[in-house]
Amino acid sequence: MKIHQLRTLVAISDTGSVRNAAKALELSPAAVTKAMRELEAQVGVALIVREASGIILTEAGRALLAHARLMIEQLRRAQDEMDRFSGAGRERLTVALPTWIAIALLGGIMKRFEQEMPDTRLVFYESLLSVAVPKLRDGTLDLSVSRACPPSWRDEFQQVPLFLSGYAVVGRAGHPLAKCRTLAQLKGVSWVLNRDFTENDAEGDGPFGEYFRRYKPRVHVAHSSSMMIGLICNTDVLSIMPWPLAELLVAKEGLCVLPVTETIPEVQVNLMYRRGTPLSAAAKVFIRSLKDTILDEANTSDPMSRRVFQAVECILTQP
Repeated sequence: MKIHQLRTLVAISDTGSVRNAAKALELSPAAVTKAMRELEAQVGVALIVREASGIILTEAGRALLAHARLMIEQLRRAQDEMDRFSGAGRERLTVALPTWIAIALLGGIMKRFEQEMPDTRLVFYESLLSVAVPKLRDGTLDLSVSRACPPSWRDEFQQVPLFLSGYAVVGRAGHPLAKCRTLAQLKGVSWVLNRDFTENDAEGDGPFGEYFRRYKPRVHVAHSSSMMIGLICNTDVLSIMPWPLAELLVAKEGLCVLPVTETIPEVQVNLMYRRGTPLSAAAKVFIRSLKDTILDEANTSDPMSRRVFQAVECILTQP
């Protein structure tokens, strides 16, 4: 398999047609068709199917696509690192972080990082597992800080424990149910969460899992903290958010924490990256900057950092 063939497969998957893939790759449609035929001949199976709505990938095509994306990203990383040595270009590092870490710690992380890697361009994502894990798998994301992944995924990713964090039930200030103390009192409300609560994780076994199974409330899913916060502030939906984020936003955004006595079990927040993939120089510096900032801010007198670290347990060990 050749890299231009794999790029062709990715382009067809992303655009849905030979013509659009040709435009994206700046090639002729004939060249794209030829590359796909050669690739299918090499692997010995059909990778694409032409339908009235466009081109779709076969099961084999989807399996190869995951490898193709990862290989292309690995080559991009290798070229970035070589460009750093030659001075020909800027290295790029992609990182996913929780909103509360971005608010409270990213400034300090950036100051440390830029002292050592001034020419590296950083690309940030919000570290929702539904977004971060696929990007870690296909190589478009280098590092992620998020709640620990399910046991079935742990062979794929190296994980460094950072925090233990609980969750708060949050609504807008003045919410009619703001003084409710039990989940049963919330049986008629709608929720907005950043993931589907029906997934099989630790929280699903606790009181909140029982609440969602028993009362089956309407649950909206927002894969963005800003969208979620906007809905909470302007409607009567409730949400569940990490305690450090609640501490940072309650006063600033006009929110309130409901005094619900049932709790969601604490989750572990980890630094994650792919196993078996060499870390670039930029990734190593970012990890060191992250760890140093956490350990420094855990003992600072800064009011914002103190609110955050009072809401979590730091489990990062000294280097």
